[in-house]
Amino acid sequence: MPSFDTAVASAGEDFTAASLSGGVRERAGAVLRERGLVRLGRLGGREDVLYAAERLMTGLWPHRDADPDGLTVIRDTGRHDGRAGFAGLGRGDLDLHTECAQQPQPPRLLLLACARAGDAGGDSLLTDGRAVLSELAGFHPAALEALSAPRAAFFGGADGHFAPVLEQLPGGRWHLRLRQDSLARFSPEAEAHLPALRRAIERHTTRLRLAAGQGVVLDNHRFLHGRTAFRGERLLLRALGDPHPVVGLDAGFAAPWSTPADAGASGQGTA
Repeated sequence: MPSFDTAVASAGEDFTAASLSGGVRERAGAVLRERGLVRLGRLGGREDVLYAAERLMTGLWPHRDADPDGLTVIRDTGRHDGRAGFAGLGRGDLDLHTECAQQPQPPRLLLLACARAGDAGGDSLLTDGRAVLSELAGFHPAALEALSAPRAAFFGGADGHFAPVLEQLPGGRWHLRLRQDSLARFSPEAEAHLPALRRAIERHTTRLRLAAGQGVVLDNHRFLHGRTAFRGERLLLRALGDPHPVVGLDAGFAAPWSTPADAGASGQGTA
């Protein structure tokens, strides 16, 4: 698995919570549209994380595990290991996934901020769905066809949702949705191509080791995220939400083969 260093270098500068106003916020939006992620630095605590989320999102998305202010504390609770849908609240590996895949309209943005790094392990894993789409389209077109079928997968429990893994949108754009635990079931056609999908994911997965005060904002309709197992008292803060209009995100992300005109057909975004 490649190092994260070269991948994140292309995401540009670190943005601080205090700087996310005016032209700086617009520049952060441009990076997010192009790269699918934005790096954050010098986060002093919960208030900084909330402020950064408020500058980039229209409001925090309600989540089952969130605190009253909308942030979710991601840590080993000591009581969630082995429970379907709660792997993030343990200390083991967390499979790559998009957040809230079982929802009809998952939140668009995911902010992860490190409050405490832990003693060992706990690397965040990130996969750009644009690179996965490119590989499948170029080398496994039958896999892409099966995985983009309307009922390719069922995500969630009794109140879950049928959806494609890779959904084709108007204007040459796509939406990625995936989970890989027991709350994901696939059609026979899609399941036959899961090995190709997982190989593509593995080839394009990079590692990110967040130190205290560092964070990242991901396009949750484009990036998969996960985690390696860890030791110690690792603690992250998570915010979910939809993008502020200033960020300028169109639906989905542009296919690698799209022309600039195609990519901008549905609005002002470029990725």
